[in-house]
Amino acid sequence: MKNYDKQTIAQIGKPIVQAVIIMLVFYAIEIPMVYFNVFPDQNTLYIADILIRVTGGTAGLILLNGYSKRGESKCTLKQLFTNKISGKTWLIMIPLIIDILLPFLNIFSATVFTTRFIVTLSILIVQQFATGFYEESVQRGLMMNGLIKFNINTVKKRLFTVLVTGLFFGLGHAPNIAFGENPLIQVPATMCMGMFFAALYMLSDNLLLVMLLHAFVDSTFRIVKGLFGYAREGFLYQAVGWSRNIIEYVILPALAICICIWFDKLKNNAPENELT
Repeated sequence: MKNYDKQTIAQIGKPIVQAVIIMLVFYAIEIPMVYFNVFPDQNTLYIADILIRVTGGTAGLILLNGYSKRGESKCTLKQLFTNKISGKTWLIMIPLIIDILLPFLNIFSATVFTTRFIVTLSILIVQQFATGFYEESVQRGLMMNGLIKFNINTVKKRLFTVLVTGLFFGLGHAPNIAFGENPLIQVPATMCMGMFFAALYMLSDNLLLVMLLHAFVDSTFRIVKGLFGYAREGFLYQAVGWSRNIIEYVILPALAICICIWFDKLKNNAPENELT
C-alpha cells in the first residue's frame, strides 16, 4: 500500500478487518452448532444455518452502507443492486453460465426421478442463496469496499485486489474441514472462483449479480443430485465433472487476470499508458 496516506490505508484496511471479524463470528457459531449436533433434524439445521448467513450478510451490508453514506465507497448501496450490466460483462460471464448449466447434462443419464427429498432439497437451495447473499455481501461488498475505491487504477493494483480477495475467499473456506470438507480441494477451488467473482464485481459494480451467480453455481448440481439418480462412474458424469474443473480452475482465473489487464477497455475508460 505504498504511496497511500494513513487515512487511505485505514479506509482500505478497516472494511477488510470487519469482513474477517464477521467470518470468524460466523464460524464461532456454525462449527459448535454442527459439531455438538444442536439440531439433530437436518431441515432444522439448514434453517438455522440460513438465519446465521442472512444475519452475517445483513451485517456486512449495514457496514457497507455506512461507508457509502460517509462517501468512502465508489457506489452507493442502492447502485450496487441496480447498476446496469454491460454486454461485454455478459460475454465474459459465458464460461461461468456454462459451468452453472453443465450439471443438467447428467439428467440424460438419469436412471430414476424422485421427489422424496423435495422439502429438504428446497430448504437446501434456499440455504445456497443465503450463502451467496452472505459471502458476497461480506467477502466482495465489504472486503473490497476500500480496495475498489482506492486500488484499481492500474493493472498491478487490480491484480493485487483480485488476488488478495480470492486468497481471503479461499482461506475463508478452510474451517469447513470441521464439516468434513477437504481443504486441499476446497481452498484452491474457492480461491479460483473468488478471483473471478472479485474481478467481475470490480468490473460490473453490481453486488446483486455476483450474489445470484454464486447461488446458482452452488445450487444447480445439488438440484440435479437431489431429484435424479444416475451412474457416478459413467462417461457423462465424469465429463461434466472434468469440464467444470477446467472452467473453475483454469478458465475463470484466466478471465479474472484478463479483466485486470483490459479493465479500462471493458469499462470504456481512457486507456492507460503503462502497466504499473
